Amino acid sequence: ALIDDSVFCVHGGLSPSLQTIDHISLLDRFQEIPSEGGLADLVWADPDAKRLGFNPSSRGAGYMYGEDVVAHFLALNGLLHILRAHQLCMEGYQVMFDNRLSTVWSAPNYCYRCGNMASVLEIDSSLEFFFNVFGPAPPEAYDQESQ
Repeated sequence: ALIDDSVFCVHGGLSPSLQTIDHISLLDRFQEIPSEGGLADLVWADPDAKRLGFNPSSRGAGYMYGEDVVAHFLALNGLLHILRAHQLCMEGYQVMFDNRLSTVWSAPNYCYRCGNMASVLEIDSSLEFFFNVFGPAPPEAYDQESQ
């Protein structure tokens, strides 16, 4: 998805086989996610602040991609920002690469054991970002749900 032709929204990240929004729009997205290829990369890829380029992912699917990849993709497509959600963020969100990529994580205390915060992102009409950060429901709320 694109927000105001400026913010590219994706679950995971970028792919070496999909350089433009036009390439992405040609994908058949109504299918099971394949184990490799552009669609798998969009779902499973993660940013890597320590390395440049595309590198194999330790997850075994998708790639790790560096700041240079993000800068190139944004410039090539005339975009300002990439917004993604696929990676646990202990503070509920993470902003990387000189504010050109953000990860929003919306599952507090993931799997009831990670102790992380979560967030929901608001973007206003001038493309200002506001991360609404929240924690998990208190344990007694879980007990009430099961009754």
